[in-house]
Amino acid sequence: MKAVTPLIRTKIKGVIAVGLLSAASLTILFALPAQQTNNNAQAEPEVTVPSTVSSSGDNGGMRTRADAILPSARYGWQVDPTAASVTLEPLDIRSVTMNAPNQIGVNRSVAVSPTTRAQKFVNPDGSQIIVVVIKSSGASGIGVHFRNFALADGEEVHVYGAATDSIVFGPFTDKGPWGSGEFWSGTVDGDTIVIEFYKRTDENGQGFEISEVSHILAELDWRLRSNEPDVLNCEVDASCYGDMEKNAVGRILFNNNGMFVCTGTLLNNLAQDETPYFLTANHCVDRQAVAQTVEVYWFYQTTSCNSGVLQNWVHSPPGANLLATQASNDFSLLRLQHNAPGGAFFSGWTSVVQPLGTNVFALHHPDGYIPPSVNSYLRRSTGNLISTNKNCLNLINGYEIDWTSGSAEPGSSGSGLWNSNSYLVGVLSCGPSPATCNNPQAGFSKFANFYPQIRQYLFSNAPSAPVANPATFVASHSFRANWRSVSGATGYALDVATNNSFTSYVPGYQNLNVGNTLSRSVTGLSASTIYYYRVRAYNGSGTSSNSNVVTVSTLSPTGFPIVITNPATLITSHSARLNGTVYPHGSTTTVYFQYGRTVSYGLRTPNQTKTGINYQNVAANISGLSAHTTYHFRAVASNASGTRYGGDRTFTTP
Repeated sequence: MKAVTPLIRTKIKGVIAVGLLSAASLTILFALPAQQTNNNAQAEPEVTVPSTVSSSGDNGGMRTRADAILPSARYGWQVDPTAASVTLEPLDIRSVTMNAPNQIGVNRSVAVSPTTRAQKFVNPDGSQIIVVVIKSSGASGIGVHFRNFALADGEEVHVYGAATDSIVFGPFTDKGPWGSGEFWSGTVDGDTIVIEFYKRTDENGQGFEISEVSHILAELDWRLRSNEPDVLNCEVDASCYGDMEKNAVGRILFNNNGMFVCTGTLLNNLAQDETPYFLTANHCVDRQAVAQTVEVYWFYQTTSCNSGVLQNWVHSPPGANLLATQASNDFSLLRLQHNAPGGAFFSGWTSVVQPLGTNVFALHHPDGYIPPSVNSYLRRSTGNLISTNKNCLNLINGYEIDWTSGSAEPGSSGSGLWNSNSYLVGVLSCGPSPATCNNPQAGFSKFANFYPQIRQYLFSNAPSAPVANPATFVASHSFRANWRSVSGATGYALDVATNNSFTSYVPGYQNLNVGNTLSRSVTGLSASTIYYYRVRAYNGSGTSSNSNVVTVSTLSPTGFPIVITNPATLITSHSARLNGTVYPHGSTTTVYFQYGRTVSYGLRTPNQTKTGINYQNVAANISGLSAHTTYHFRAVASNASGTRYGGDRTFTTP
């Protein structure tokens, strides 16, 4: 990683105007940074940070049916995606109300659960695969809204489309990605969506409910409800230029009581640690509930100048945390839950106010399409700055740009503005309605104006905020808190509370320094109680903002055992050690392993007895195996409340 040499000008800008903002006009979420009291550039050193390219080896969290091992494939079942459990009739487009020019879909109410005319497959080990198929006739894209999502240990849900190359979302476990039991799945192409639920034998998880589907309108329906023109013929293909910044731009799709599109930009930070900070407009994403639904389409570009053919794009699953947002500066800074894909570009930026006459360019996705539709591929607009005091919609004291080529349209909102040195200087807020090629102009918020509100994230050697993962080893009086590592962190601090506003801390767990570790056992808790935890990273330069909040419900004092199958060890040609973990749940519990060449097993180890209210390791040595053979095994635990089965694992003898 190259070292960053920030350009800091010591001249301090005078404050141009000061006006107190009402609490409603400034919303700071997730990290609670200090509030600012005016809309103009603050008395801060002027800062410029260069760009960098993502070295990530992943694909932005994207999986497809070609590379995802679904439970149905694992057990050899064939799911029929054409056998709809629920079919919604085509929309009467005349009755659809569109609330904004960038709206491309609506939500439709349903009442679906795993018992709704599902396809059911019983596996040899007693587990089940339950498949629910929902069709919203005529949709060009569809997603589902889960509520009351609560799965037992080892259960999982995957969501995908009917096409063999469809994207796959999940696996969703426990109470879902936000720990609340409520979330949107993500959007698949077409009008059919498949929900595949792997259910363990005799587990008493709650399951889930689906209360809504998102229905992205087909182009003809959408055009009938919009007064906006199709993509303007003066728009210029960004692939005709060599700007690396084009790989920083993402088309975003999000749900705000309907499906909407905007544009946003990946930003670099001083640490160059590839934290996925993503900048868009407040009028696109203005609160955390919307941020959690944000999906990003990366590399939505043509293969070459004016080819009209899309290159391969990456579709990152939904999920972001809203770090800072403000209506009067029309910006929102997100931290995406998934890393940017390899090859993505982290744009440089400058907090220097740009003077009149500055030559600028913008990169944006006009109109309302998403891949695989070609129409909204990335465009480049070029112009110059003709005013530094543009007011439009909620924007105050922004830049006004006169385009000399290209324009801006609905769907372009939230896109970046760069100066001739390729530093981001603004965010698109407004333009003429309807969009036009005749004397086109646009209003952009000033990065310099809102930079003081996001400085702590972008220009600090303190580490970025961690991402807290779901708790594991949840027991009656304890659980293990988990989080992801952060580049540059030398340690972490943990908060645990009984309310999600963190005003009532668990004794001993307020700003607890846990050292440089990625988990911590939290003990001394009450049974059947809801707890919340969050974590911060620190190093010698400072402490990060808070992570997301994870919700944990401790178990009842007694109940079914919990059993986990762990990988086998000490594997030889004719023997192995089988491993597991068991939580007796306050009762005397019998534990053993089943094993064999198939998931029917057929062999078992002797019983072992475990007691107490702690997770305990269990192991058994087996012999008499055949060389070069694959074996299946799982742990089984029984107490007075019943029997539970660990997940199936395999090993192969040498």
